[in-house]
Amino acid sequence: MIDWQKYGPSYTVAPGIKKIGDLPIIEFDDQEDRYLELKKKTKENIFFDPLFNMATVEPKVVNKIKEILKIEYPNKNFDFDTFEEMGYTIQEDIAIFHRSNKLIALHVSFPSSWKPKDKIGLSFASIHAPVPGMTKFLEQEQTYVNMMCNAVKPIIRYVWGEHSNYLLNPLEPLDGVKVMHTERQTFLGMPEDNLGIFFIRKKVIPFNDTDVEFQTWYEQMKLSMSEEQKAYKLANDKN
Repeated sequence: MIDWQKYGPSYTVAPGIKKIGDLPIIEFDDQEDRYLELKKKTKENIFFDPLFNMATVEPKVVNKIKEILKIEYPNKNFDFDTFEEMGYTIQEDIAIFHRSNKLIALHVSFPSSWKPKDKIGLSFASIHAPVPGMTKFLEQEQTYVNMMCNAVKPIIRYVWGEHSNYLLNPLEPLDGVKVMHTERQTFLGMPEDNLGIFFIRKKVIPFNDTDVEFQTWYEQMKLSMSEEQKAYKLANDKN
């Protein structure tokens, strides 16, 4: 089931940053094989900016994620040495942001209505510019970039949305079906390297499989949205 209970009673574009608490940074569940198989079959899901130096930056990011996995899953075996290999090992999508305000690496197989190749190399504000209601927050973009890079203790936020015609990604087609999705977005900083790691854990469910409690909440969300926000947020397949 999607993590819709994490949201408030009305729609907002406020970041909603929280401490991670007892949650793992990287999450595995009984759908692990499905996620990893879809990742391996997905095309155009890995992109790098020249600032993501393969000789210096990549080993630091890879070693950091190895450290996390060793702590959180000591009895689970992981075998990877590169950013690309790492992305095929965990269920989360991964993005790397640099403190200079630039998205420098992406390993994304489950994007929500955006294309990874269109975002690589962009600033925080440029990435989020299409989102209605974000203007005020984007005026403080460097504050958010610094927050990501300085998050020695992980922080999280939750995002919801909807799409149509497929389940987790287009390799699972569902013609004409509306699907609800949530993302648990986890941020972990590497301040000494001016880097922020951004984990995106996507979960999905067909709208018709949701319960009455969810659908009541969903109707409240729609009532609290502007027409511009509805046009952006509600189901139409932009992929």
